[in-house]
Amino acid sequence: MKKTIFIIFSIVFLFSCNGDKKNNCITSAAAIAGSYKVTAVTYKASATSPEINYFDQLYPDACEKDDIITFSANNTYVFSDAGVACVPSGNDNGTWSLSGTTSIVIDGYTAELESFDCKKLVFINPNTQTAGDRLKLTLTRQ
Repeated sequence: MKKTIFIIFSIVFLFSCNGDKKNNCITSAAAIAGSYKVTAVTYKASATSPEINYFDQLYPDACEKDDIITFSANNTYVFSDAGVACVPSGNDNGTWSLSGTTSIVIDGYTAELESFDCKKLVFINPNTQTAGDRLKLTLTRQ
């Protein structure tokens, strides 16, 4: 009986430990390097206002919703007008870098890096209109 209880507790313990694994993703240029698509955009008008979905306002045309941005480990990026092409094309390129593990700099503009789990890159756009408002972009690895 004790052996059966021990086996049951061992199995429960093993499954519970597997669910507690931490994400071992380290925020670095090498880890971020890859292709992403903007999958969510939210906006808050002030620190106390609710966060609203802003994706359709920022990307009103279908040709903008399937574009891909590819970050390279050498701190360059390519923005590709993928899928449905816009007229004129939205292709672009530039530079990016990390400032520690809390900021991402894209073409000289610094944004707060809210999170990165090796699948999603979430940052806050600092180019807002009034104090306290924030535009949050979520990029998902493709």
